[in-house]
Amino acid sequence: MGKLKKYIFVLFLMMSTVFILIGCGEIKLSSDTSINIDGTSDTKIKIYYDDTINKLVDNDLLSKVIDEVKDDMPDKIHFGEITKSKEGDLNTEEINISTDKVEINEVSNLSNNYFSIIEEKDKGLFTNEYKVTLKLNDSAIDIISYYINSNINNNIGLNLGNLVNRNISNLIGDVPVDLSISTPVKIVDTNSNEIVNDKTIKYYYTINDLNENNSIMIGIKVPNIQNIVIMLVIIVLIIIVAIIYYIKRRRK
Repeated sequence: MGKLKKYIFVLFLMMSTVFILIGCGEIKLSSDTSINIDGTSDTKIKIYYDDTINKLVDNDLLSKVIDEVKDDMPDKIHFGEITKSKEGDLNTEEINISTDKVEINEVSNLSNNYFSIIEEKDKGLFTNEYKVTLKLNDSAIDIISYYINSNINNNIGLNLGNLVNRNISNLIGDVPVDLSISTPVKIVDTNSNEIVNDKTIKYYYTINDLNENNSIMIGIKVPNIQNIVIMLVIIVLIIIVAIIYYIKRRRK
């Protein structure tokens, strides 16, 4: 997870540096996460930028970030191949990141110094309702600024870190970040900006919006397998006893 944060920070840092050097340009990020029925997930991250920015990154912005960190990623995180294309006037880079199985009652274990995952469970007879909330402990701008102060100047020995840090909010604060989340079961509660259908929601943020005052909340209902099995066993026993009783009555 620490390396994943490094991946995000390096991406934001490179974006900031590009904005400093050119002073303009269009750039945006999108993320599409699908949670699978077996507890695995697939996330498609896509970055868009115009030709002004492309003159500096040579259609390799996302590629450079992945090359920096992919070998140190945890075993549960798997990177696919980067796909590059053109959509209208914008250059795009896209990658799929998959994760191994994570049980729904274990997601809170992913909390760390940067974000918290709060899980609430309402146990019912045949279904359990889970409400999962993901919330940053600090703003993305503050986290990136801290990372710059702690690492960039010391490691590079330049004033680039100070330059980026002073202007970080203005540089990338308005960059759009669109998040889409799909689940295999019906979503019964959410604070999303848009409900696409029963199983898909969307959030529309900017980098400035990624802070402790905003959160992603999803409520879902899943079958209470234990209670369902118990009830099925009881029903079968009742049927068997009823048949036995009926047979005994007929013999009399």
